[in-house]
Amino acid sequence: MNNKTKKFDIQKYSLIIILVVMVAVCSILSKSFFTPTNLLNILKQVSVVTICAFAQGMIIIMGDIDLSLGYLAGMAGTYACIFYMHINNLFVAFLLGLVLGAAVGAINGLFVAHFNLPAFIVTLAMQQVCLGAICLYTAGQNVYQIGAFKGLGQGTILGIPVTVIFMVVMLVITHVMLTYTKFGRYMYAVGGNREAANAAGVEVEKVRWAAFIVSGMFAAVAGMVLMGRLNAGIPTQGQGYETDAITATVIGGTSFSGGSGTALGTLLGSIIIGILNNIMTLLGVDSYLQMIIKGGIIILAVLADVVTKSGKRSIKIMASK
Repeated sequence: MNNKTKKFDIQKYSLIIILVVMVAVCSILSKSFFTPTNLLNILKQVSVVTICAFAQGMIIIMGDIDLSLGYLAGMAGTYACIFYMHINNLFVAFLLGLVLGAAVGAINGLFVAHFNLPAFIVTLAMQQVCLGAICLYTAGQNVYQIGAFKGLGQGTILGIPVTVIFMVVMLVITHVMLTYTKFGRYMYAVGGNREAANAAGVEVEKVRWAAFIVSGMFAAVAGMVLMGRLNAGIPTQGQGYETDAITATVIGGTSFSGGSGTALGTLLGSIIIGILNNIMTLLGVDSYLQMIIKGGIIILAVLADVVTKSGKRSIKIMASK
């Protein structure tokens, strides 16, 4: 009993332990790392990725994947800038950006949930749709002179960057949704066993569809924060965020097979990646090598998940015998 308890505790706090060890090692490797300015910079840098990771986490918990998140973020963020320039109302422009994200998510969910097409193929195709839709309108040009819109990414409240505030707010929303609502419990049920969830009365199709809509809205928020940071609407800047979001989500403990994952774990996974990127930059590691390292981390994280799952299955089989 004691051994099981100790093992459970180690697994539960493993991300925190890894984070503490990384901070200690990075502080030794670079004197510039453990400074208030650099630590705050890391949080600002991971804010957009983390919001995308919350969106990706919900989809992966259901056993699906969304490869369009980064492109959707770029499109929604740029269109929101354009909306603001036309109506000069930041609140309304933000709402329109959310509506656009929800619309794209609804289209993804329609094909994935209703027509039962593979999420991988649908969202891969949606990448091109999102990029083409915004580049067609802007003729492939960036949008500048966005005025007060930059406050979404460069502003501060009581000395705290708005980007970090957005990240914390989305963390709370995701945690509450996954932990305290029926919708969250249904997502875990669908990801754990779709047939069993359907047999238990869960409307699997509606849950999957709704999750893609929420995910699209999260991606839109990430895109608007990103464009605010850049002080411009740059559609192509969203590319790659879907991969970083997957990395943060998987490292954060969300299983690719579905049915498990937490908002806090996703946040910790994102911060771990942020620290890794930061220290590699401080040490002058080549950017291409950084890409290789992050790709390798994804493979190792998925491998660890598969091995863990296999171990649990073996234990259950032996126990039943």
